[in-house]
Amino acid sequence: MTKRTYSSRVRAVAAGRTHTAILRAAEELFVERGYTRSTVSAIADRAGVALNTVYTSVGGKPALVDALAREGTEDEEIQTALDAMLASADGLEVLRLTGRSTGEITRRHARVLNFLRDNATADPAVAAAAEHAVERYRERLALVADHLASLPEVRLDAVRTGQILWFYFGQDAWRTVRGFGWTWAEGADWLAARAADALLPSPTGHGG
Repeated sequence: MTKRTYSSRVRAVAAGRTHTAILRAAEELFVERGYTRSTVSAIADRAGVALNTVYTSVGGKPALVDALAREGTEDEEIQTALDAMLASADGLEVLRLTGRSTGEITRRHARVLNFLRDNATADPAVAAAAEHAVERYRERLALVADHLASLPEVRLDAVRTGQILWFYFGQDAWRTVRGFGWTWAEGADWLAARAADALLPSPTGHGG
């Protein structure tokens, strides 16, 4: 029984490594060549596996792009960061944490996010994956908005708060500040400060 369990674990680890290798190969080729010019055969070659292994481990191109999108939206660090935001009763701290965490997650998955944006019109599968990524991003920010709106220092309701969070911490905001050449830390600090201007009382107590 012990030997059988050990063997199962070894196979599971090997399968996980193969799955990861396939996703990294797909990511590299999708970024380099675009979705339409990338083939499953080329992905298999890049990953160093048989063509059939790609299909049995992940699937065809639609499944690959969906898996890449979900990999980013289900990053374990997202929940860790979200827990920290929801545990704070200080509005400014929540916004600073939001800036840092959205910046870090965006940085870690920038290649896939940029690929999804640039190839969304190439195929319905890419469009669906891009839409899923945006929806999950907005869902998390909506949770932060609900929490902020519950704090006495926040002046707006949850809906307007969520809109402001998306304006300052959404993907377009990060593309803009990064396009300026700002570091991730500079962008996080500036975006958090601007969101605070919109949502929190001014230091003098007269509002924004």
